[in-house]
Amino acid sequence: MVELHPWLGDLYKIGVGRELVGLVCILASVICGGIIGVERERRDKPAGVRTVILIAIGSTIFTMVSRLISAEKPTADPARLAAQILPGIGFIGAGIIIHARGMVVGLTTGATIWAVAAVGVTIGAGYVAAGVCFTILILFTLDIVNRIEWLMIGRCRKKTVRIVFRPERGKTLPRIQEILDYHRLPDSSVVKGHGADEEELIELPVCMSHRQHRTVLKELAELQEVVSIQVAEG
Repeated sequence: MVELHPWLGDLYKIGVGRELVGLVCILASVICGGIIGVERERRDKPAGVRTVILIAIGSTIFTMVSRLISAEKPTADPARLAAQILPGIGFIGAGIIIHARGMVVGLTTGATIWAVAAVGVTIGAGYVAAGVCFTILILFTLDIVNRIEWLMIGRCRKKTVRIVFRPERGKTLPRIQEILDYHRLPDSSVVKGHGADEEELIELPVCMSHRQHRTVLKELAELQEVVSIQVAEG
C-alpha cells in the first residue's frame, strides 16, 4: 500500500522539498488539533481550540527540529528532543486535572492533550496520514464512545429543584451562584423568586439520574443560609 501511495508513509522520503513537507506537517497539525479542540470546546471543557492547536503545533515543531538536527549532525539522537515533549505535556495535563469539592475533574481532557501530543509527534515525523487516522480515532473515542456510554447508563433525567435560602444582605446568592457555575449549570435555567418572610428562592433543573450531577444538591445543602431544598415529584 505504501509503495503504491508513498504519501501514506514518511513524506520526507517521497522526494519533495523539505520545506514543502514542513509546511504540510504544520498545516496538518493545525487541522488535526483544531478538530479535536472544537470537540472539547463544544463540550465546554478546560482545554479549548487554541490550547489543543498549540499543543499539536508545538509537538510537531519539536519533532521536526529534532529531525533537522539529526540531519545536520549524524551523531545526534533525533529521539532525545522529541522525548522531552512528554514531560511538558504531563505538566500541562496535570494543570488541567483538578481535584476539588470531592471530585476529580479533567481526566479525559488531560488524556486528550496527551493523545494530541502523540498526533503532533507522528505528523512531525512525516507520517501525516497516520496522524490524521489517529485524530479520527481520538474523535471516535471522545464522541461515539461517550454516546454509547450514555446509552448504557441512561440519559439525564432532570427534575425541578426549589432552593429556599436567607439572603444575608445579598451575600448568599453569590455563594450559590459559585456552586452552580462550578457544575456548569447555565444561568438561563435558574428562576429566582421570593419565599416567605425575608427568604428568597431559586428554581433550577437538576439531573437526578447520575451521581456526579446530584452532588450539586449536597454542596448547596452544606450552606448554612440554605433553609430547604425541595425536589419536584414526577
